[in-house]
Amino acid sequence: MKQLTANVYSVTGKGFFSTPVFILEKENGQLTLIDAGLEKDAKAIIRKIQKKWGDLGKIERFVFTHRHQDHTGGLTSFIREMTAVSASESPLERIEIICHEDEAPYFVNNLRAQLISPNRTVKHEEIIDEELKLKAIHVPGHSWGHICLLLEKEKLMFIGDLFMFMPFGLRSVFKRFADDYEQYLENIDIILDYDWDYAIPSHMTAKKVVRKKVEKFIKKLEKSK
Repeated sequence: MKQLTANVYSVTGKGFFSTPVFILEKENGQLTLIDAGLEKDAKAIIRKIQKKWGDLGKIERFVFTHRHQDHTGGLTSFIREMTAVSASESPLERIEIICHEDEAPYFVNNLRAQLISPNRTVKHEEIIDEELKLKAIHVPGHSWGHICLLLEKEKLMFIGDLFMFMPFGLRSVFKRFADDYEQYLENIDIILDYDWDYAIPSHMTAKKVVRKKVEKFIKKLEKSK
């Protein structure tokens, strides 16, 4: 587990292609999780969360940047583990499962076999949590309802799959995985309209990337259109 700020953590499984789960902790100990990682990594991620916070009862919501399996695949294991330790209620009655409204129809199809669907959808610039000052920023292209998440207090932008941090620097996500790559290129600069100091990609390393580096990357990408 990696601590990014006083109340922001990342945890991932093993392997080069593992996708991190980001954990935001409120003053009362409640947790917001951004994405749920790969199914194969879920057990290891859950154990790391339990080691730090005791059990999963402190989780009040999952916020998904988009529907792809490397971001949603671990959700079933989380729900199963939470159900096992809660005799009084289903965790699905207590926690929020959140995605953008344009992603919801595809998200449901993606998780149909798991019998889980979002119980809250958000719009562009909607505040997800008032205390955290966590805001959804709709940046479509990689998927129709892809969102970045602005943590205003910390001046952090969780960018999902907007771009990746590679050993040789930043790069765009692979074209073959995009719902509409041209739309992705058209919209990538949306995040520059907001006040943040660091961007945090979901691939390949959970690392804070300074704004100037992101601005330079986006400018170069736009020139290549």
